[in-house]
Amino acid sequence: MLGLSLALVLGGAIVEPAAAWERDAALVRAGLARAEESGQLAAIEAEEYRGDVAASLRLIRAAGRSSPVAAVLRDVAAQARLYDSPRALTLFRTLRLNIRLYAAAGRSPHGRVVTDADGVAYRSVARGGVRFHPLASFGNLNRAAAERDYRSTIRLAYALLARAQSTRDELVWEYQYPFAGGAPPWTSGLAQAVAAQALARAGFLAEARRAYRPIPRRLLARLPQGPWVRLYGFSGSAVLNAQLQAAISIEEYARRVRDPGAKRLARQLRETAAALLPRFDTGSWSLYALGGGESTLAYHTYVTSLLWKLSARTGDGKWARWAARLRDQWRKPPRVTSGRPARAAIPLPEDGFRDYAEIPFHLSKPATVTVAVAGETLVRRLEPGNRSIWWRPGTARAPGTYGVRVIAVDRVGNRSERSLPPVTIARDRQPPALAASLSGHTFTWRARDAGTPWLTLQVLLSRGGTVIERRLVRTSLKGQRRLALDLQRRWHVVIVASDSARNRTLLPLGHVGLDTRFPRTT
Repeated sequence: MLGLSLALVLGGAIVEPAAAWERDAALVRAGLARAEESGQLAAIEAEEYRGDVAASLRLIRAAGRSSPVAAVLRDVAAQARLYDSPRALTLFRTLRLNIRLYAAAGRSPHGRVVTDADGVAYRSVARGGVRFHPLASFGNLNRAAAERDYRSTIRLAYALLARAQSTRDELVWEYQYPFAGGAPPWTSGLAQAVAAQALARAGFLAEARRAYRPIPRRLLARLPQGPWVRLYGFSGSAVLNAQLQAAISIEEYARRVRDPGAKRLARQLRETAAALLPRFDTGSWSLYALGGGESTLAYHTYVTSLLWKLSARTGDGKWARWAARLRDQWRKPPRVTSGRPARAAIPLPEDGFRDYAEIPFHLSKPATVTVAVAGETLVRRLEPGNRSIWWRPGTARAPGTYGVRVIAVDRVGNRSERSLPPVTIARDRQPPALAASLSGHTFTWRARDAGTPWLTLQVLLSRGGTVIERRLVRTSLKGQRRLALDLQRRWHVVIVASDSARNRTLLPLGHVGLDTRFPRTT
């Protein structure tokens, strides 16, 4: 039997294999039929959703596989065996919204949240299109309830309750797209915490209790320091903003519904966060997750605001101190201070040694550093600590000192500017200091030379008018070598050491040969 990947030849005509979205649509239709037959969906619901599938195919066929609607349809098809009334409502309303958005704009919203007529939030994803976002949706409900917007609060609350997976004593909201290695449907402890808070604030106390219950049951990671809320139900990653926001949300939920167990958990979440806060601080910025990368500016400032909230709600000064520390990290400009003294550069000749001038300094926080020296500009993105920028003067640059001006701009745009000690360009005019000996066939030497990492050594043996040379090219400053010498004759020995700048040192060693040894060192 031929697979879908093969073309079929029927009656002399070539029929192309079904496109990926056609296969997805077939899976969706089969899932709808299965759900309708099992009683998971009413006939009128299934028929409405088939209309959404047909509309999506019309758009996809016109736009091709690049359409974000095709990506949404793929996510809907991935859960074809899981359709029930709340899950299908979530999936197909998401598909319908993407059809409307794409048909209107011809492209997918990117990097933003959109809201439907009920106030339900959808966030753009990397796969293309927007997806239902429980956390942002309950954030909307929180705001509507806080503003006492009764109509918006009731409409959004019922829209979100209709999308909840409901068991006897739980309400769970699912994310319906793959993310960070997690396959859909997946849940979030933070979303459940904000859901419990928002429903309690809106007056839906029984529903708030059911939204809270999944958190202590399966949406907490147990760290040695205490419980940590799972931002992603499939991962134990300790995300700082999730822990702080969950502690605030659960505390408010507990107060409104008078739940002592939730009040106790909120306190434990705060204690765990306090114990681990130092490990989230790099000294110049916050980490997004424990052991992970640095936060974006948005998350860093968000965490700062949560710390201020905890300070106001608990009266505990440690939260204010941490908030002030993080605030300073994004408000204060980077500091540049002078580093250790640097040696002069010796760019002539270009021999691979001290050809560059070092500009050392200490940087207080990550920043883009611009150094201006001798009319040239060097730009580097640097992490905090002791750092150096290396400037290549070139062989035509005259000896002397050159002023250095540095500008540092952090990720927020805070800027500082100052002068650093000047750099020095020198010429190597000092011959190498040399000590050497020749004992039999063994030649030993040791030299000091600040301007070069190597020497050219000439061992000159003279007798009468005869001169024999043994040359060692680009040797190290210290070494030993066996030389081929005729020791049956008496020779006068002179060593000539030349560095890369052609400075020379002559060192007479006396006579060798006829079994005599006259080593000498200076």
